Amino acid sequence: MTQAAAPVLAPDVLASIASELEHAGELCDRLETLVTQLVRASRGEPLAIALHEAQTLDVLTQHLAALAHFTRRLASQSPQEGYDLSEAVSGVTLGDLANRLARMTHAAEAVRADAGDLDLF
Repeated sequence: MTQAAAPVLAPDVLASIASELEHAGELCDRLETLVTQLVRASRGEPLAIALHEAQTLDVLTQHLAALAHFTRRLASQSPQEGYDLSEAVSGVTLGDLANRLARMTHAAEAVRADAGDLDLF
């Protein structure tokens, strides 16, 4: 007979995801260092392309850090009343990511605002 796994609380899951995102960011930092060293060692015209790609790694690292921060803020909230996504989004410093997360927040608020309304035509 197989034992059922014990239920895990959402804040614990979110904290675990945040830790994994931070770890992925650390790995990206290491990879960025390697790419930077390879770019410095390269010669010729492909150098500009390599520099651009190295900057993409930096953007990815920042993106992972912002997601980890967002997820940690959610993990620190009490889920009984639902999560305050606006508060969590407010700590995201990357504009594009914050806007995408905020759109999700506004969509959730619109659904809650429309809940129970009756439209007559």
